[in-house]
Amino acid sequence: MLYRYITFLLLVLLPLSAFAQGETSNWYFGRSAGITFNNDGTVSPISDGRISTFEGCASISDALGNLILYTDGITVYDASHNVMQNGNGLFGDPSSTQSAIVVQKPQDPNILYIFTVDTATFEDDPDRGLSYSEVDMTLNGGLGAITQKNVNLLADCSEKITAVLKDCSDESIWVVTLATVNGGEGPFDTYHAFEVAPTGVNTTSVSSTFTDLEILDPRGYLKFSADGKKLASANMGFGLYLYDFDTTNGMVSNQERIRVTAPNKIPYGLEFSPNQQFLYVHTSNNQPALQEGGHFSSLLQYDMTAPDISSSEIEIDRRAIYRGALQLGQNGKIYRTIAENYVRGTNYLGVIENPNELGTDASYVHNAIFLGTARSTQGLPPFIQSYFDRVAIIKNDDGTESTSKALCEGEEFSFEADVVVNATYNWEKDGTPIVNNSNILTVINASATDSGRYSLEIVPIDPSLCPIIGEAFVSVNPIPDAPDVTLTQCDVVQFGAPDGLTPFNLEETFPKDGNSYTFYETPADYISSNPITNPIGYTNTTPFNQTIFYEIVDSNGCSNTGQLHLVVRDVILDPANDKTFYACDSIPEDFLLEGNFDLNAIEDSEYSSMDIAFYTNLDDAILEQNPVSGEFNSSSTTIYTRIENSNACLNIERVHLTVNPTPTITFNESFLWCTDGAPLPIQAPAGYDLYRWYRITGSGPTEVGNTQNLMISDLGTYSLEVGYEYITAEGVFQCFNAVDFEIIPSNSALIEDIVVKDLSDNNIVEVLVSGDGDYEFSLDGINYQDATIFENVEPGFHKVYVQDKNDCGITEGKFSVIGYPKFFTPNGDNINDTWQIIGINKEFQANSQISIFDRYGKLMAMVSPESQGWNGTFNNNELPASDYWFKVNLEDGRIFKGHFTLKR
Repeated sequence: MLYRYITFLLLVLLPLSAFAQGETSNWYFGRSAGITFNNDGTVSPISDGRISTFEGCASISDALGNLILYTDGITVYDASHNVMQNGNGLFGDPSSTQSAIVVQKPQDPNILYIFTVDTATFEDDPDRGLSYSEVDMTLNGGLGAITQKNVNLLADCSEKITAVLKDCSDESIWVVTLATVNGGEGPFDTYHAFEVAPTGVNTTSVSSTFTDLEILDPRGYLKFSADGKKLASANMGFGLYLYDFDTTNGMVSNQERIRVTAPNKIPYGLEFSPNQQFLYVHTSNNQPALQEGGHFSSLLQYDMTAPDISSSEIEIDRRAIYRGALQLGQNGKIYRTIAENYVRGTNYLGVIENPNELGTDASYVHNAIFLGTARSTQGLPPFIQSYFDRVAIIKNDDGTESTSKALCEGEEFSFEADVVVNATYNWEKDGTPIVNNSNILTVINASATDSGRYSLEIVPIDPSLCPIIGEAFVSVNPIPDAPDVTLTQCDVVQFGAPDGLTPFNLEETFPKDGNSYTFYETPADYISSNPITNPIGYTNTTPFNQTIFYEIVDSNGCSNTGQLHLVVRDVILDPANDKTFYACDSIPEDFLLEGNFDLNAIEDSEYSSMDIAFYTNLDDAILEQNPVSGEFNSSSTTIYTRIENSNACLNIERVHLTVNPTPTITFNESFLWCTDGAPLPIQAPAGYDLYRWYRITGSGPTEVGNTQNLMISDLGTYSLEVGYEYITAEGVFQCFNAVDFEIIPSNSALIEDIVVKDLSDNNIVEVLVSGDGDYEFSLDGINYQDATIFENVEPGFHKVYVQDKNDCGITEGKFSVIGYPKFFTPNGDNINDTWQIIGINKEFQANSQISIFDRYGKLMAMVSPESQGWNGTFNNNELPASDYWFKVNLEDGRIFKGHFTLKR
C-alpha cells in the first residue's frame, strides 16, 4: 500500500495540463460494467466493478491510469473495490442522470471532491439538490476515506453536472449545474458555477439566469467542450440548448436553442468531438420507461461552425433502443450506452470511431464493445472535460489530423505540433520522458516496442499562458510472413505431346485467412505496380517450372513479399481410371431424366484417403472453381475429380454419372375384399422386371410376395414395388417405384333385428343389420332402397332382402305385419268366408289368444292362430249380420282390441 500511495502523490502533483489522460482510464457504469483504456488506444472490458446504477455514475484514476475510486452517487468504492471508509450515504442517486463527478482539489495531492446531484424517484423520496463530499487519500493506507460528507450547495437542482478547468495558473475548476436562481424548487432558469480553488470549494456560485428559460424536466446531460468555451444542455422534453462559457469568470451567455428535426426528438446524452467542431446528441422517442418495446433512439451530429447549427443536423444512426449517454474517451472516440428500456440494459457499447469527421464519415459502430455478462444501462462516468483538451499531433498525408495511428514494423512515423517561439517541448511515451525539444518527433524503423501513448507538452515562455497538450496512440503491427511457396498444377493432356503450359488459379495458393494477395511475374512488375490481372486462369510462360512473386497484405495493412514457384505435372485422362455410378430418375412422372448422386458417398467409397474435390467440367477442375459436393442432382453426365496432396495437384479423373429410368406405375388406391369369401386375387400391371409386395404394419413393411399376382387374405395397408433391372459392367442396378393401397373389407349383412310397428294405419318396418359392407334393402328382391325403413307395409307375412352393393351376397329375413279384415261374408263362396287375425300363424305369435264378442259383450268364439278363423256361428247357429268385437292377447304381451262387420 505504501508504494501505491507514493505513486499517487507523485501523479496528483501534476497539473490538469500534464501529459497523461490517465485520470479517465477506467470507467465503471451500468450493472457491474466497466472498461479500461490501453496505451495503444484499444479498450478492454473489465468485470471487477461493484457498481449497479440505472443512470448516473463517476470514476477517477491517477495520471498513469491506476484506479482511485468510483461511485453511483450514493456508495463510493475504493481501488480495491471495497466500500471506501465512510463511503456510504452520499446524496446522489443512481436514477439521477449525472449523479456525481469527481474533482481534485487544486495544488493538493491528497484531496478529492465528489460532487453529487440528487433526484426524487417516488413521492416520499427527498431531493437534496447539489452537494459535495471530501475524500482524503492519505487515510486508510492510501485507499482514502470520506472526511466530510454531503455539504449542501443548492437545495434543489437538475440531474446534470459538469466541470472544466478555470485556468492553468492555480488550476481552479468550475463545477456547473442547472437550477433555479436561489436553488429552490421551481422551473430551472439559472446556471450555477462553483469554483474549486486551492483553498477549497467556494460555496457561493457564479449564477447566470436566463429569463426566457423555463425547464421543468431535470433529466438530461450537461457537457462542456474540452476547451471550456461551449456548454451544451439536454433537457429532455424541454429542448437542447447551446451556450458560450467564460472560464475566467464562470459566466454562461449567448443562449441558442438547437431544433431537433430527427424523428426521435427528445435529447438526453451529449458529447463534443475532440476537435470541438461537432456536438453529438443521443435522442429518443421518450416512450414509457418500463415499456417492453417501441423504444427508438437517434444519434445526431451538429456542426458548431455552421451559420445555422440546427440546420447542420445529420442523423448518423437510428435504431430500436432506449435513450443513453455519450462520453468521449482518452483515445479520441465517443462511446454510447445501449439499453432496451429503463431497467434492462445490454452487454454492449456503441462507438463513434472518427468523431472529428462530418456525417457518416464519423463511422458509428453499433455493439462495438462487448461487456461480457455485465450490462450498460443509460449512464457513463463524466469527467472534467479539460482532461480531453488535446491537440492532434499526427499529421496525415491528406492534410487532416488524428489522435491515433496504426502502422507496420519497419515504417517511419512522425508527430508534429505547431511551432511556438521560445517554447519548451516535453515529449513522453507511456509516461517516460523522451529527450527532444522540437515540435517534431520522428521514429525510424518502427518496432512493436514503439507502440503506445505519446504525449507532448508545449510550455510557452510566458508563464501566464497555459501549456498546450498533444496526445496520440500508436500501434505498430508485425510484418506478415511471406515464405517461398510452391503451387503444383495438373496439365491435362488429351491430344498431342505435353507442353508444360497450363492455367493456374493463383488464389488457391493460400488459405482464406483474411489477408489479401497480389501476384507479379517479376520483381520489376512489383516495383512498378503491374500485377497479374488474371490470377484465376493465369497460364505460366515458362514450361513446367516458373517462379513468380506475391505480396501479402494483412488486416492491419502491413505487407510483405515472397516467391511463388509454379510447377506443372502432366496428367493423362486414362479411361482405365474412369469410374461410373448410377442413379434412378428422381421424378419419373416428368419429362426430365435426372437423378440424385451422393458425392460424399462416392468420395468415401473411392477416395477415402485422398484430398479431392468434384467439378462439373475440366476447366473448373483445373482452376478449382465451383466445386460440387453432397447431393448432386443431374442428368447423365461426366464430372471430374481433382486429387491433391498439400494443395499440389496429383491427378484428375473422370467420373461418369448415369441416370436410368425409374418405372411409372398406375394402380388402384384401394380394393374391396369380401371377408366372408375366398382370398382376394390382385394383379399388378405387366411390363416390369421386378415385383415386390409388402404389408405395412406398425412395425414396418413385411414382404408378402414377389410375383405379378398376389392373393390377399388380410385387411390393411399394402405397398406394391415395381422395378427395372439394368445389367452394367459394374453389376446389376435396379430402379424401383412404389405405390401404396388399402384392402377395404366388405361382406354380406347380418340381420340383427326386424322391428315392426303394426296394428296401425301405417305399418312401419325397420331392418337392423351389422357388417362391413355397403348395404341396400328390398321387400321383393327386385326393388332396392338405401333406407332401412319401410312404411305402409300391408299386414301379412313378408321377406326382407339385404344386398351388399359390392356383390358380397344377399341376406334374407322373415317378418310378419299383424292386421285384421274389416269385414267377412260367410256365404260359402270361399271368398272371405272366415275372419282371422292376419300375420299370425304357428311361426309368428303362435301362442296368441283371439276372443270375439257380440255388441253386448257376450263371448261368441275363441279362435286359434293356426285355424282358418271364425265362420260366423255360435253353437253351430249362424249369427246375424252385425258388428262384432274382438280382443287379441298377442304372444309378445301386447293386447289389441277392435271390431269388424259380419255381412250376410
